[in-house]
Amino acid sequence: MYEDIYFLDSKEALRVASEQNRWGGEVGYNLQACYYDGEKIESDLPNLFHLPIDTLLEGLVYGRDRIPSQINFAGLDISYQVQIQILTHFNMTMEQAREYRTQINSQYISQLKNLKLNFSEPLRFYLMANSQTTVMQFISKNIADIFKDMEYEVLFDLYRGTEDVTCFKKIYEFKPHVTININHLNNGFLSEDVFNFVWFQDPMDHLMNDSKMHLRDRDYIFSYQTIFTEILLKKGVDAKKIFKQQVFPINPKEFFLDDTETREEKIVFVGSFYPADYGDYIPDYIHNDFILLIEKGLSLSKERIRSIYNNYNLTMPEELNFINYIQQSYIRNMSVDWLSQNKKEKVEIYGYRWENSNNEQVISKYKGKVERENLNALYNSAKYVLAASGQVINTQRLGEIIYSGAIPVIYDSRDISDEDETWDDECLYFKTKEDLDYILDNKIEPKQYRTKKILDYFSYDSFINTILSQIDQKIQKENTYVR
Repeated sequence: MYEDIYFLDSKEALRVASEQNRWGGEVGYNLQACYYDGEKIESDLPNLFHLPIDTLLEGLVYGRDRIPSQINFAGLDISYQVQIQILTHFNMTMEQAREYRTQINSQYISQLKNLKLNFSEPLRFYLMANSQTTVMQFISKNIADIFKDMEYEVLFDLYRGTEDVTCFKKIYEFKPHVTININHLNNGFLSEDVFNFVWFQDPMDHLMNDSKMHLRDRDYIFSYQTIFTEILLKKGVDAKKIFKQQVFPINPKEFFLDDTETREEKIVFVGSFYPADYGDYIPDYIHNDFILLIEKGLSLSKERIRSIYNNYNLTMPEELNFINYIQQSYIRNMSVDWLSQNKKEKVEIYGYRWENSNNEQVISKYKGKVERENLNALYNSAKYVLAASGQVINTQRLGEIIYSGAIPVIYDSRDISDEDETWDDECLYFKTKEDLDYILDNKIEPKQYRTKKILDYFSYDSFINTILSQIDQKIQKENTYVR
């Protein structure tokens, strides 16, 4: 694991900061912080911080980024004895900085918990996200932008990875009336006045384990899938605190019909390759049974997966992650395999790790990853876009496809879906390779397309209106709020 470093030579600091060293999980949530002495360097690196040594203590105490744990002498011609003296002073200063930082953060937390808010003021919204998340940061930013467009005061706090996560300076200075979080409660430091809306979109560990969920009076929860709602109820969450299923909304400024693009007679797929591996839980003979089920046009329901394990006198893991992984990995990989074999339609595959698929036809049509800012142009260039999920129809991908004007070709899991809408007339469904070939070979189109109903379904309006309505209702009930 890397350490955060204070450099006495600015050039060495720039060199190391440029490496963008990360740690913490597969995505690397932590980015190595590089502080330096000397003249300031013009740089856009998010982890390079100019901090002259004569202001070192003050800069760290009142800063927000992690306090360095190491000093670097590279580039300096000084004796070993002098290095020891500097190192001793540095370590003492860092210890002081940590003590003072802890004291200040404790004060922030205490003041936040006791904060009294005036709801006759325009509402202030606080949203936090991490730059290393692939979905959550964009959804949070979209929500923030919509509230800004509505002329609310908004702080979108995007963590780069160098921040001290126990530092509450920004949120205290902003003093929000409302916080909105994705996948995390983040309510332990909030006063009773603050409204906190949490949207669970993924099976996070703290959601899936046996821990209790402690909600304040003004905590409210959105759930992406019914299964998450059931888990929340088992955790003792009051059903009145949970809003109806909330799909991933689409920002119309990000995905839209683009007349500058020429729509080709082709089908594209965007998504990652999933290795069919879940520890030691999937031996080869079970692997083959999963494949046979899908080839027969049968859904990978939880009951069918359990039946396969029972046939071999094996115990199936019951956690949601396992079921989701089985469904997602096999259905996605096989759907892309089928797609790559089609002879009559131009096929393009984008995403991560498809070079590991061991399928030469897939690899030959693999175009590499596509950046998010280029997705709309890609979708606008294609007649069809394939979407293959385990049991969810209303995915973020479907919303993006619809808004950008391509025709969604979706693996048919309607028989095991509990969703309120499945868009039977707006989408094309396939269950087998033959179904997929029929759609592409005959250039099938849906009965309806890009209807107002489906566009409205994937808009942010319902989510935003629910939040504002809940705040209004609560404040009006207490007779303290005038908008």
